Amino acid sequence: MGDYLVVGVHSDEEIEKNKGPCIMFEEERYKAVEGCKWVDQVVKNAPYVTDLKFLEKYNIDFVVHGDDITTAADGTDCYQIVKDAGKYKEFKRTEGVSTTEIVGRMLLFTKDHLQLYSPSDSNLNIDKRRMSEFSKIGDKVVYVDGGFDLF
Repeated sequence: MGDYLVVGVHSDEEIEKNKGPCIMFEEERYKAVEGCKWVDQVVKNAPYVTDLKFLEKYNIDFVVHGDDITTAADGTDCYQIVKDAGKYKEFKRTEGVSTTEIVGRMLLFTKDHLQLYSPSDSNLNIDKRRMSEFSKIGDKVVYVDGGFDLF
């Protein structure tokens, strides 16, 4: 589709306003996207509703998104402006894969797993403030994928 990939990452405020509670904090999302080898540039605090000024500012030729409908808090299509300008391309989503479903399963399985232990056995009482103590901006964070991450 192109030879230079710019990825806009929304702030926590934009996500909460338009979608609901964040699963990952914005700094975690920035680091995850920055770690992708196909990404050439990360734009932090990207607007949830994409407009032509944003494309011009970052020299973006077109916007690409999956074929699922993405709406803002007011119900409007987040990409209607770029669609109307002919600067929107769409790809087919992977059938049967839903991040909402995956997160739901993770939460369900974690809840079921934690019920096997008494509250005193669990050291999982970590809030947002405590999580921020683990890594700071500029730290290199490595994610190791695996089922054990849930427990």
